[in-house]
Amino acid sequence: MAVAHDIKMKAGTVPERTVLGLPFAASPHPMWIFDRATHDFLSVNDAAVREYGYTRREFLTLTILDIRPAADIPELLRLTLDHLLRGSSTGEKSRHQTKDGTVFPVAITSGS
Repeated sequence: MAVAHDIKMKAGTVPERTVLGLPFAASPHPMWIFDRATHDFLSVNDAAVREYGYTRREFLTLTILDIRPAADIPELLRLTLDHLLRGSSTGEKSRHQTKDGTVFPVAITSGS
C-alpha cells in the first residue's frame, strides 16, 4: 500500500496515526507515506520493514523509486507526477522489489 502525502515533511517526523481508516503502525499490510515531489519515504510501518527487508532507518533514506524494478519507474513517475491522477486509487497492479532484489506483484491502494 502506498499513501501519498503532499505536505513537505522531514523523513521520520510523520505522526503515527490512522491512514485510510487503518491503524498505520499496527497494520499487517506494508504501508508508507511518501512525498510526491521528492518520492522520499516519510514514514513506514512495521509490516513494510518486515516484508521489504530494510530497517526503518534504511527505508527513510530511500525513495519509492528504490523499491521498483528499473523497467517500472517511467510508469511510476507518470502516475505520481500527473496532477490529474492525484487523489485516491485502489487496486492498481504493480511490482515491487525487496532489499535483496526479489521482485513480486503488489496491489496498491493510495490516497493523498
